[in-house]
Amino acid sequence: MVEIVDDTLREGLQSPGMSYKIEEKIKIAEMLGNAGIQNALVSYPSAHWSEKKVTEDIIKRKLIKNVYGLGRAFKNDIDQIYETGAHISLHFPFKYDNIDKVIEDIKYAIKLDDMTTVALVDVVSNKEIIINILRKLKEIGLKKVQLPDTTGNANPVFMRSLIKQAINEIGKDVEIEVHCHNDYGLSIANCLSAIEEGASSVSATVYGIGERNGISDLFTIYYALKKMGYNISLNEQALFELYDYMKELILKKIGVEFFIKNFPIVGENTNIMTAGTHAHFSSVFSQEKYSINVYVGRSMIKKILEKYKISLSDEKLSRLVELIKDVSVNEGKSLSYDDVLKLSKEV
Repeated sequence: MVEIVDDTLREGLQSPGMSYKIEEKIKIAEMLGNAGIQNALVSYPSAHWSEKKVTEDIIKRKLIKNVYGLGRAFKNDIDQIYETGAHISLHFPFKYDNIDKVIEDIKYAIKLDDMTTVALVDVVSNKEIIINILRKLKEIGLKKVQLPDTTGNANPVFMRSLIKQAINEIGKDVEIEVHCHNDYGLSIANCLSAIEEGASSVSATVYGIGERNGISDLFTIYYALKKMGYNISLNEQALFELYDYMKELILKKIGVEFFIKNFPIVGENTNIMTAGTHAHFSSVFSQEKYSINVYVGRSMIKKILEKYKISLSDEKLSRLVELIKDVSVNEGKSLSYDDVLKLSKEV
């Protein structure tokens, strides 16, 4: 049995130029549920009040069976996810420091929610570290781990090797999910290779949207798995309706050029960063162009202001970040650098 975990509402929100209003997120969740999606990562609750509200509303309306919120693997984010009623999904820091402290916080999450999942990061650059951490995660009782190709540098040979080595270390007691970015057009091939080697679930989004030029496309991975003989069933008519809705959102918010910019290797989106957590780790992520929405962070805004020789106090910078997030959600748009400069004068 292979599962698809939809990430359109969280990863998809990191796609350059994308931003959702609350009601748009709710509509997408409803359509995902109608299509038969059982597991979905819908938010990053510590990012903004709107992310908490969306999560709570999706759960209250029972739109999707298993609803997850994402956060960093430390107590504050864990508590904020848990308070929404969602299952807990965590990611390691982008530098593997203080691993024992991170493991302790994950133990805390597992006590709150035995369906907690944990994503390691940048598996290509840190393969040996990954394998060592997997042993620790198995020891504390984690049931599911995600191995993401965060920077999009993996290939199918590497993914097969990684999954094989991971299963040799942790057996079948810990389920493995893969989450592959598409910078070089290999996300689908990488995911299928991982599944054939023993991974049990795969992360995907509608139109493959996500950070930079995104991850595996939901419909494509579903169809490929079906053709390969895996027992997986979704409502295809409902999927077509979901894709029509997402197409209209993308055309309205970004324009038809999005589909050109999002192409692997040559597309502009491969050089654009959205996630504030990524911008904070410039040693890992080299992109210097930014898309600005509710997932923006202080580091990104500070870097943008520095380009224009603007300096704000820590208090004003924090107020500016919150104002940017509010505007992005309320208007359902990604902000430009000019928007940031104008808003900086209001704090």
